[in-house]
Amino acid sequence: MAADSKSPRKKKRDIQATDPMAEAGRKIFARQLRRMKSHEAGSRTGEDIESVHQMRVAIRRMRSLFNLIGAHYRRKTVMEYERGLREIARALGAIRDLDVLILDLQDFREDLPPASQEALEPVIALLEDRRRAFRVRLNRLFDSKRYSRFLRRFQRLTKRRGRGARKLKRRETPHQLRHVLPSLLHERLARVRAYDSVLPAADDTVLHALRVEYKQLRYALEFFQPILGRSAGAFLLQVKAMQEILGRINDIAVFSETVAGIDDLPAEQTAILQCYISARDAELAGLRTQFEVAWARFNNRATQRLFSDSLLVLR
Repeated sequence: MAADSKSPRKKKRDIQATDPMAEAGRKIFARQLRRMKSHEAGSRTGEDIESVHQMRVAIRRMRSLFNLIGAHYRRKTVMEYERGLREIARALGAIRDLDVLILDLQDFREDLPPASQEALEPVIALLEDRRRAFRVRLNRLFDSKRYSRFLRRFQRLTKRRGRGARKLKRRETPHQLRHVLPSLLHERLARVRAYDSVLPAADDTVLHALRVEYKQLRYALEFFQPILGRSAGAFLLQVKAMQEILGRINDIAVFSETVAGIDDLPAEQTAILQCYISARDAELAGLRTQFEVAWARFNNRATQRLFSDSLLVLR
């Protein structure tokens, strides 16, 4: 009986195809803001590096949502919250990049002879010192009045229906999910598939940009998957597979840039880092081959039909 009494309230909170875009966004922002705040304590201490990662993902999702449906909010509202989210994302990103690099170096160290393992320790220690410095900056931001004020204002946006929403000039202006969402999702997909004209000879910069577009597509689909057709789930698996390959390619590019920026190392440590970069370059060659195969699969007719079929329920 208790479960039945809760179901109507749960259903009321879910997004509906007839929701105005700004109202659907309010519901999604509320979930992502709760997720962001739930990982703040862990991001402060660094005891579990997943806290920084998850907090950063929640922020990325909110920024992506503003990018997707920002036209349905007042410009001043979008600018205010985008500015606050960007500041937090940068502070978290500096730590996350080092988290991933340190883990990767630690894994690489496991296969080295004992003397080389010992020689790599000072490099890892140096990176850990940098990470601690970035965490001090992050905590300073968390303790600031502007961060507290940002959270209070954002919470008010997520709790009050219509807050920050752009007023309709005419009642017939398309603003419901069922009318607006298909074109938004098609636009997200088009921005991914347009890279077909520059592949497969693209460099790391272009692949990074494609990775960002895949993230935008993935987030948009995940936000609204509850009101899409069943095939959306299968299509999302293809999107995630592409994002994972491109994510690792991007990680290696960041690793190489960071390691190259470490100066004044003894010859032995420099040689070990060169071996590390060579190993990652070899991995990169394999990833590019995987990418070409996955890209062809993503763009075939069967995969693209999954996307089209997922939108039919919005007719």
